[in-house]
This record gives sequence, C-alpha cells and structure tokens, in this order.
Amino acid sequence: MKGFYVPCLLVVALALTLSACEKTEENSKKLAVSPAATIADAVYPIVGTDTLNNILPGRKLPKARVRIGTGLEDVYPNIEVQVIDTICAEYLNGTQKVDLSNLAEGSVNHTIRFNGNVLTTDPDFTEGRFRKLSHGVNGWWTHWNYSPYTESEYPTVLFAQGRSTTDIFPKDEMSIAFKNEVRVFGFEIAPNKTGEDLEVVVTYSSKGADYRWPFLFEVSQTISSPSGARLIAVKSKYPFGYINISVRSGLVPFREQGFAIANIRYQP
Repeated sequence: MKGFYVPCLLVVALALTLSACEKTEENSKKLAVSPAATIADAVYPIVGTDTLNNILPGRKLPKARVRIGTGLEDVYPNIEVQVIDTICAEYLNGTQKVDLSNLAEGSVNHTIRFNGNVLTTDPDFTEGRFRKLSHGVNGWWTHWNYSPYTESEYPTVLFAQGRSTTDIFPKDEMSIAFKNEVRVFGFEIAPNKTGEDLEVVVTYSSKGADYRWPFLFEVSQTISSPSGARLIAVKSKYPFGYINISVRSGLVPFREQGFAIANIRYQP
C-alpha cells in the first residue's frame, strides 16, 4: 500500500486523497438472506424499524471530512493522514480483515483479539460492548450498502450496546483502545436508526490517551440505514492507539440511536 501523506497546513488538500480509491460503481447483486438466528431477542436496527423498507436504491454519497487536532504541535509536528472512504484494491490488498469467526453468535464482547493485537471497548468507563450479529430477521435485518461504499452488502456486524449481556440499550458513543498502536485501521459503520441521515465523528489519539487527551485528527462522515453504511479508513504518519466513535443527529450527540460496525481491517 503506497504511502501518501499531506501536511497539516494543507488540510484542504486532504480531500484529494479520497480519490486514491476509484469510485467505479459495480452492478449490485442481491445476496441470499441467511436463516434467522435464534440468539437475538430484538430486531436490529431497533430504532425506526420498518421491515417493508430493508433496502434502498444506490445513491452517490458525500466524501469524508478531516480535521487536524490542535495543541499537539510540539509532540506531533506536521500531522499527516490519508483517508479512504470507498473500497478499492489498494485498501484491500494493503490490509487484513479482523476475523470474527471465533466470536459466538449473539455474544457480547469487551475485547476482540487479532494477530497479536487486542481491541478493547470503552477502556476508561467499561460501559460499552459489541454484540455480534449476522444478517437476518433476528440479526441486522437491513441492507448494509453497495460497492464501492462497502466491502459486502450483508456482513456480520458488531452492534454497540451497554455493558450487560442482556442490555440491548444502544450506545451513541464508543471508545476503542488498541494494545499495540496502529497506523492503518478501517471499518464500515451504519446507524441503529432507519430513515435518517446521521453524522458520525471518529477521533484518533495516541497510545495511552483517554477521553481527556487531545486528538491527533478526526474524520466525519454521513451514514444512514438501510443502504447507507460507509467505510472510514485512515493511514496516519503517527501511530494511534485510541479512537472514539460518536453518532450524532446534526450537532447533537447522545440521542439513543447507536450504531454497528463491520469489515474491520488493519495493516499488520
């Protein structure tokens, strides 16, 4: 995967990096719906559910937006980052997908292990978990999105929820810490609410950071359900060990909408 960096003083130019992934539309192909799982006691998304409208026509979606953090110039001069918001060969060939097959269907997970690294949810407050859901009537029932915005149309997802194994209360915000810092990390995300465009903001911080630490940079994107999941992938000059994901309605967070992520990828 070729490195491509831009200086922080030319933040506007970051938008040009999005063209690194060719946005050639592919013919959409319906996939067979998997059998209904028996582990879930709710239908996901659980806000605004309408089973008559589980897939929408493809549409052109806006690009991701990037903002560089402030107050870190002495420690991290000239922060540079590449953002990829559509699937392309460069991204797929330069990363590995996190294997979720070892997680039980319907399980609620605080840690996910991959290739010697460990992903931990809500390390500061331990209030959040990810529930593994497959596509289906009792899983994530809506269509994810079409190429080139997502890698697959009906993926297995991780649904952000409260810490209890029985609590399906969705979380609008989730922090993720890595045992070992990474420079390349990506995932697809869709909101736990149908019929509305929402904003997701992802901030990236150094290892050992917590909710009080200034971020290196942040990426914001528009997402929706169904057929509106988006890829958010970054390649950073400086390694990061902590990210925070927040889904908002306009500029207001914490509306009990929540989200799910899928197709998590990283560079070893």
